[in-house]
Amino acid sequence: MDFKKFFSNKKRNIIFIIMAVVLLVDIILGLICRIIISNLDDQMTAERWSDDSRAAMVSLFFTEDQTVTVDTIKKLEYTMEKKMKEVGIMSDDDDDNDSAGKGSRKIVDTKPIDGQKDPTTEETVSEKPPKIYNSSYSAQGISTLAFENRKAENINTIGIGGDFFLFHPIELVSGGYFSGDDLMKDKIVVDEFLAWELFGSSDIIGQCVTISGVNHYIAGVVKSPSGRFNEEAGLSKSVVILSYDSLAKYGTILSGRTNEAEISEDGAKMQVGGISCYEVVMPNPVDGIAARVVKESAGLDDKYIRVVDNTNRFSGFALLEVIKDFGIRSMWTQPIFYPYWENVARAWEDVLGVLFLIRIICKVIFWLIVAGFAVYAYRHKTWTVRGVAEDLADRKYEFEARRRINKKNDDN
Repeated sequence: MDFKKFFSNKKRNIIFIIMAVVLLVDIILGLICRIIISNLDDQMTAERWSDDSRAAMVSLFFTEDQTVTVDTIKKLEYTMEKKMKEVGIMSDDDDDNDSAGKGSRKIVDTKPIDGQKDPTTEETVSEKPPKIYNSSYSAQGISTLAFENRKAENINTIGIGGDFFLFHPIELVSGGYFSGDDLMKDKIVVDEFLAWELFGSSDIIGQCVTISGVNHYIAGVVKSPSGRFNEEAGLSKSVVILSYDSLAKYGTILSGRTNEAEISEDGAKMQVGGISCYEVVMPNPVDGIAARVVKESAGLDDKYIRVVDNTNRFSGFALLEVIKDFGIRSMWTQPIFYPYWENVARAWEDVLGVLFLIRIICKVIFWLIVAGFAVYAYRHKTWTVRGVAEDLADRKYEFEARRRINKKNDDN
């Protein structure tokens, strides 16, 4: 082929340049999307929890008009375990082992994020097998912390239970995490802003602060995620993470309906309810089965809950739904107090949806041009099907003739 003559056609060269550009844009945007998704650690629990990619992380959000208590979560998990057995996720043996192992520490098979400590703070003290699932629940509110003569008022507070830091492995500056299931509910984790505000340092592990006059001890200091989405989601201000029990007793819950309950003879009271988010990671042998189990276990109508399968929320099909609902998806009619990590994920869904749409357009342009070249080549072809068939037959005859000659020469 005379390449010089072939590329002397300016119109054809422009078309080739367009094809190269749209293909390059598609590849670059694909890499950007992968980087964005890989950095959303709060959405990657299933990947850390299991190596075989047959696990799912599911988030369940309750509307603010629901009184969701710890007992509500226990009932949900009891129902969920029954349904897991019904669909084959959990066997009767698994259930017996979990019951026998209640109260003992467990091994959680997770993969730590590069450069960070393993999000699980518990160590095994028995030979019991690991749970078939891990879960966490949380409520949002405010609290006031004091240290000596310094006070930080109305600090954004997350009250947690279960394996919260398995789902949210926030980068540690110093110290470590705590478990929401610890018997002692006096450990807290603060961010750098709050550490410097109260202590003038981030090296404060073991220091004591008071919340409503009750001592709490700092287990770890975490780095506040940067970026516009994180700041707009509520991380532009100080944050403290403590047990749900401490938030209910010594802070103010804002994320759902609560009732007051008396907890001692001296008239001390605590808030009951306000849990807005439940998260679980479990085996997912069939796509969508885990999300279905969680949704059915909640026992609430769709207008009172929202279920998110975080494992597939950034897939192509999921992003097509985002594109389809673009604009109107911001018109959220359910009164849900989303935690910061869900607000961040929803913001990135919009961004990834736009990038995915651009990639689709690039693919369409590329293949339309390819199809155009194919049609043009066919209409201006200098060959016929019969001619091609005869040419192939001649080539076959020549090949077989050469093979017979070579075989004859080898025999002689």
